[in-house]
Amino acid sequence: MKKLILSLAGAAAAIALCGTASAGELRLGIAMHDFEINMDDRRESGVNFQPQYVWNSPDFLRILASPQPYVIASINSDQETNFFGGGILWKKNFGGSAYFWEIDTGIVYQDGRTELPPPNQPEERQRVLDTEITFGSETQFHFVSGLGMAVTEDWDVQLFFEHLSHGQILGDSDKNEGVENIGVKFGYKFN
Repeated sequence: MKKLILSLAGAAAAIALCGTASAGELRLGIAMHDFEINMDDRRESGVNFQPQYVWNSPDFLRILASPQPYVIASINSDQETNFFGGGILWKKNFGGSAYFWEIDTGIVYQDGRTELPPPNQPEERQRVLDTEITFGSETQFHFVSGLGMAVTEDWDVQLFFEHLSHGQILGDSDKNEGVENIGVKFGYKFN
């Protein structure tokens, strides 16, 4: 229940921030949670529903090649790991075509497991190792790479790969499993 409440709070915060923006892009994504090449290696299940808002790049970010600020929430259908946070993204078209490439980087809060059970509980410890991701920190870096296409002047669609990890920087634990998600998102531009 705590996970669901935190997820809904994060989603509400992201959506509330969207309502105050005068220009930008609203995105809705769906992703396979805990994507693995060998599907038998997945330890968490479900799909992630991801509302995201992307603002137009403010003038002061020109020095960084004009990235766009964003907020995102990710709500897992099976009450596994959820997250919310924000960052900046760079979206660049391939020449004059409708196709684009995007890189996002940010920081998110996740509500999954951060620590293993102690060694004196070997059965529970092994169960957790086999069935859950142990992030090592509630705070995670958020990295996304996507390829997309403008469908119309207002709508676009993209395939994306997403990674969460604390990189042994944001937490005090050497446990750093992270998670990868893969999915599709649809964007609507307000400007």
